[in-house]
This record gives sequence, C-alpha cells and structure tokens, in this order.
Amino acid sequence: MGMLRVCTAWRGLGDCLASDGRESSFFAGLSPDAVAGLHVDVNNTATPAEEILYRPATKPESVWVLRTGAVKLLASSWDGTPRIVRVLKAGDVAGLEALPAGSFAHTALTVGEVRACRIPLSAIERLCLEHSGFQWNLMQKLQAALRETENWLVDMASTGASARVRMARLLLRLRDGESNRIYKFTREDLGLMLGIALETASRIIASFQRERLLVRRPGGDRFYNGDIHRLEMIARGT
Repeated sequence: MGMLRVCTAWRGLGDCLASDGRESSFFAGLSPDAVAGLHVDVNNTATPAEEILYRPATKPESVWVLRTGAVKLLASSWDGTPRIVRVLKAGDVAGLEALPAGSFAHTALTVGEVRACRIPLSAIERLCLEHSGFQWNLMQKLQAALRETENWLVDMASTGASARVRMARLLLRLRDGESNRIYKFTREDLGLMLGIALETASRIIASFQRERLLVRRPGGDRFYNGDIHRLEMIARGT
C-alpha cells in the first residue's frame, strides 16, 4: 500500500469522498476547521489489486473511505467454504463494522487498484469525544452498512428466484453509482456472491453478453456497460 499524499480535500480537491462536504460523506457533521485538523492523520492511499486490507478477528487500526475501485468482503461458512458477502464501492467505508466490535469480521480484498482515505481509529475516537454531530453521522453510517448487508441477503439468497434473476439483481448492486457502468468480477467471484456453481455463473454471464445486457468496454477496464433498464426488468422477474 502506498501513501500518495496527505489528505487535502478541504483545500479544494474534490475527489475525496470522506470530506467532500456532502451529507453522505464520512466527516459530515464536522466543520471544515475540525476536518482541517486531521490532515496529519488522514492519508490518501493507493492499494494494488488483490491486496488484503484486513483479516477477520484482527484489531482495527484504521478504516478506509473508498475513492475509486472496489473491495470484496469474504466470510467463511461453517465448513470453511468462502462466500463474498458484500462489495464496497466508492463512498463506502471499509472496516466500519470493527469500530464497535473491536475486531474485523471479514477478509477485505481489493478488486483492481483501490484509492482511499485511510483514517486512523485514534482520530475517529477523538472526533467522537469532541463532536456530537460526528457521533450521529457514524451511527447513520453503521446503520446504512447493516441495511446494505440485509439487502444483499434478501436479493442474493432468495430461494424463490432463479439464478438468472438473482444475477441481474447482483449486477445492479455492482453498478457504479447512477451510471450504466457495472463492476466486472470474475465468474468465480460472481458464483461466490450468489452461492452458485462456477459453470452456472459463466453460462448466465455469457447469455447476458449475447443479449447485449452486458457489453465489454474498450481497453479492458474493470467495468461492463450495462443495459440498466432491461436488467431491472429481469431482476423484477418480468
């Protein structure tokens, strides 16, 4: 993991999703002066693909507010089978669940290069003590993370939906914001997310590509172009 520079979002750089001034940002509820005091603590980092940010049961020292790229969270079932239980994208916070628990619950693995604002836990604890508004924002972030995990469970594990329908729902959850770009994962990863065989995941993705629901982007980047309207119709079972 390489440190790029000390975080300078409050000096006019707008690509930092931790402190861009929006209500959804990690530092919402704090004044610019309060955030400016953290410049010595918050680092902009670049982490290569397939790097582990943290492992289960380890003590947290930092959280990461993602600026670009994605992080997959892996957990193991009772027999040791790995499952991808959630994917974090730009604006999400990796490691947030460890703040109240005192340890990480998942293995966090980068998908492509990930750029993030790394915030030490000591700085977060200090902010919680000094700023009640930040405490409320942190509670909202934790609740949003819990709600997203529940939504993943409902959408991906529904026994009444076909693998094709669940794949469409998954691809919509892998969408990059409100754009038509969909993060491109390996067939193996898609199978781990849905709990289906690699062959089934490969067959469905190949079918979606033939139907032009997914189109490879030029240059071989980390995204497909997706037909969002048609994928939404499939996800609804229509």
